[in-house]
Amino acid sequence: MKPLIAGGLALMAIASTHAQTPSSDDLNRRMIERRAVEAVIWGISAVHTDLMRHEMLIRTPGKVGQVNYWGRPLDWHNQTLTPNPDALYFMTFFDTRNGPIVLDLPPGDTNGSFNGNIVTVWQMPLEDAGLLGVDKGAGGKFLILPPGHYDPKPDGYMLLRSNLKSHGDANVTVGNGVKQ
Repeated sequence: MKPLIAGGLALMAIASTHAQTPSSDDLNRRMIERRAVEAVIWGISAVHTDLMRHEMLIRTPGKVGQVNYWGRPLDWHNQTLTPNPDALYFMTFFDTRNGPIVLDLPPGDTNGSFNGNIVTVWQMPLEDAGLLGVDKGAGGKFLILPPGHYDPKPDGYMLLRSNLKSHGDANVTVGNGVKQ
């Protein structure tokens, strides 16, 4: 078989006399399998967010709208979807159906940076805060508007991390906001 040169690309046409055409049942099964995989991929962040909210409500005294944090670096015991073992996590879940939420976030510094990701239940970013965010570490007030306020927005939550210099007790203490 000779290659066909088209637009500088060599194309090869390969014909097989043994090619099989999938049955309609095979095509239907493949389509259902693809849709199941897509549902898991697209739904995992929302399901995980709801699981974290549920665990907070049943295992801690925390409530929606309050800030919860882990006072030590995460390890395999914490089943967070994408944990960073070099960070202290602060997390709060908001319900904006009753109106806007104002986040008044503190400044960060190089002794233990403050970085926050304000995201939707689908973990789609609304804004970043802290040293790597829009405030460049100066802190600031962020307004989260409820769905339907203007262009509908999904409910959001805020994940804040205090990055550690090391896992040593002194740096964990500083990361928890205790001055030495």
